[in-house]
Amino acid sequence: MTNKTVEYTDAPAEIIESFNRSVVIPNFELTPEGIAAFSAERKKKQVSIYLTAGTIDKFKKAAKATGNRYQTMISNALDTYSHYNL
Repeated sequence: MTNKTVEYTDAPAEIIESFNRSVVIPNFELTPEGIAAFSAERKKKQVSIYLTAGTIDKFKKAAKATGNRYQTMISNALDTYSHYNL
């Protein structure tokens, strides 16, 4: 990772706002091994949640490209967010 500052002047306002709210996760490496180790450490509880169709489609596309399960990817994204932001 470089320490360059990047400006997103042509991006829509909601994208710029999203980037401004983002945080850097030190030493975070999204690899199949890292995901498996991260998942194994947690106890899980089943819940029902409504997500937008677009969000689900994006996770399904990413899951297909990486050979992962989209539900696991959503769980990992929520866990990572809650660990560093809540």
